Amino acid sequence: MGLAEECRKFVNKEHFPIWGIIGSIIGLVFILTPQLFYVGTYGEPFSMFNHYVSELGELGVSQLAMMFNLGMMLAGIFFIPFMIGFGLYLNNIISKLAGLVGVFSACAIYLVGIFPMNFRAEHGVAAVSFFLSGLVMTLLWALGILAQKEARVPKILALGGFINTAIFALFLYGPWEGITDLATRPAFNMVVTLEWAIYFAIVGYLFILSLCVAKREEY
Repeated sequence: MGLAEECRKFVNKEHFPIWGIIGSIIGLVFILTPQLFYVGTYGEPFSMFNHYVSELGELGVSQLAMMFNLGMMLAGIFFIPFMIGFGLYLNNIISKLAGLVGVFSACAIYLVGIFPMNFRAEHGVAAVSFFLSGLVMTLLWALGILAQKEARVPKILALGGFINTAIFALFLYGPWEGITDLATRPAFNMVVTLEWAIYFAIVGYLFILSLCVAKREEY
């Protein structure tokens, strides 16, 4: 079997849902666990209402920063074949475009793990790349699901894509401001909360899509 055949097998309907499920589980376990052991620079515990997601990966501050960063890298790697496979599985122009944007987004997730907050410039580029591509990707997934000629996944799941798109848009273009002084961070910040909403929404959505295809294909 040649390289091309191996690649096609890697992203076919029998395999790509598995990568999506694994990536989602890693995204949950490796990112949520470091919260339990986090003690910030000012001795504060972690809160999803006033601590950015990436603070869990800050070397020298987060006690399980390496676990977080490894989780980001692994999740990004596993989501790449899922994005390609799902785009081909829905089998329309929009879904294939969504798959391409999804690969870019997965690579951005990987780079967030490679460049934690300690590398401010590189981390910023990777994070912004994920947020912008994530908005486009989830919108395209929703449209791609609606555009199915053969309903391989229920079209109601397009709603999840639109919800994700709305959360991304609120985070990126909402009228609120982020936290600038970590020493006097408030108990609640909308930007931080929306960033965590993105995290749960996108991981949950990809997990549901993966399970849906896995169930349809009966494995």
